[in-house]
Amino acid sequence: MIRIKTLSLPLISALMASAVTSADAAVGLSLNSQKTYRQNKKSIDFKGGTFAIRLADGYVSTIGFCNDPNYFPPGAYINICSPGTSGFLSSGRIGGATIQRPYLVVTGLAPALVVAPKEASRAQLVAAPASTLPRPSGGFTDDSAAVYYNLHTTDIREYGITNYYLTRNYPQNQRRKFESDIVPGAYRYSFPRLANPEMPAVITAVIYPMAEGLATKNNQKVGFQFTQVNNDVWHKEGFIELSYSQPNKIRWSGITPQVSFASVDQLYFSLRALSNPQNPNNSDLVRSSAIFPAFQTGNDAATRILLANPFVKQFITPPVLPSGTRAMVELELERNFQTGGVTYDFSTRRFQIPVMVIDRYTEWVDIYLGDTKKKKKKDILADPDKDGYNNLTEWILGSSGSDAGSVPPTIRVGEFQAVDIFGLPDQFSSWIGFNVNIKRKTVPRVKYLLQRSKDQGKTWQPFVGLPADFYVVDNDWTVEKVTTTTRGITSTQIEVRSIHTIPQADWLTATNIYMVPPGTESHLYRVKVSLKK
Repeated sequence: MIRIKTLSLPLISALMASAVTSADAAVGLSLNSQKTYRQNKKSIDFKGGTFAIRLADGYVSTIGFCNDPNYFPPGAYINICSPGTSGFLSSGRIGGATIQRPYLVVTGLAPALVVAPKEASRAQLVAAPASTLPRPSGGFTDDSAAVYYNLHTTDIREYGITNYYLTRNYPQNQRRKFESDIVPGAYRYSFPRLANPEMPAVITAVIYPMAEGLATKNNQKVGFQFTQVNNDVWHKEGFIELSYSQPNKIRWSGITPQVSFASVDQLYFSLRALSNPQNPNNSDLVRSSAIFPAFQTGNDAATRILLANPFVKQFITPPVLPSGTRAMVELELERNFQTGGVTYDFSTRRFQIPVMVIDRYTEWVDIYLGDTKKKKKKDILADPDKDGYNNLTEWILGSSGSDAGSVPPTIRVGEFQAVDIFGLPDQFSSWIGFNVNIKRKTVPRVKYLLQRSKDQGKTWQPFVGLPADFYVVDNDWTVEKVTTTTRGITSTQIEVRSIHTIPQADWLTATNIYMVPPGTESHLYRVKVSLKK
């Protein structure tokens, strides 16, 4: 038998070192396993994952904005494209560049030096640790490209850029298969050698252990789990409760030095919106923004909090979310590990638990009446500070039950000036009226009654109850219950709007065409809160 000596990893590294500096070297083999686990009241479920392999040899960086179907010389544009077209994509694709827009402004280029492009059928796994993963096995997809460079000189050459990738998908019913296929250890891959594709270039990559969701192994429970979310109260709708008025302590276990490495792993915390808040067990998450932290939208890096190290075991969220908010607590463990000279591990684990913000009267009592020893003063219908508002009203409308100077805010009819996208007054979207915020998910449940006084507060009559959809009152006002969702947070308001317009108003120049209904200028309004039976 004739044995062919394969090109091993050390030789690939040596070839790279002899051809380019380390700053320009672009060959790399990355292994990437992605898994998501979601916890509910009874279990921790595997929600699916992927195992991806990618081989890259060479790269081209461009200014994507300048990709063009036609050649243009230097100075043709007075912008970032002023350097002019210096590259031509002859095959494949690079970022946003395709053969339909093949002319490129190249900012960096390193051609393939070791692995031949356009030979995906020769790429395969040849050896792996003991597992159910087939070997040898191929199935790689070719994503290679070729670029002519530099079009501004007489030294124009075609440069090959090699890219092969393979992704194995594991749906939520295949956790056991995923774990039996992909195990820690050394994985040896063979790729076609540049200038001699029949001779393999072999690269060995190592997979190290990583935290997984809780499971029973050898009669012991091991792995990640959320161990505490406040008082561990599960709502009947499938969410665990967060407090509206007090800090929320979220604790977990299972990320240890045996399955995580502080030098290469990072742990992130966030509260994500659900695409279907009615189905916390199966809903996808909205990743373009976060419910917490909520100061920025964008990619993952902008919408999550980096914890001090991967072994942090708890996070405390401040009480900043409206009651009724439904979200997914998510911990993301990300690995950025150079496991060898040209091998990398970019794996991720996501651990999730659905939460709902609940506003409990008992927690309001702890804050505002905690020092009160008489139980009667803590009764929900009591008025311990003698300000004319019982505890129920002060709780729902946001004032203190122990301070007579703290009372629910007065409802005032006012003018809202809308503006358009250019910051100019929008008279058609402006209005005269007021809003009343409705708290969602309170314990106990409450109901609202909007009242009006025509005699400066001496007597009060119902203005309108909480509407199911839309009312018109006295041909003066519209009253509508409006529910909106912004950045994953759902809110409900009673919107009261005047339907009277200013007589003979110039609708083209007026900033607001509405006015207070005649005869109602001295009317007062308030919200009456009562317990829902």
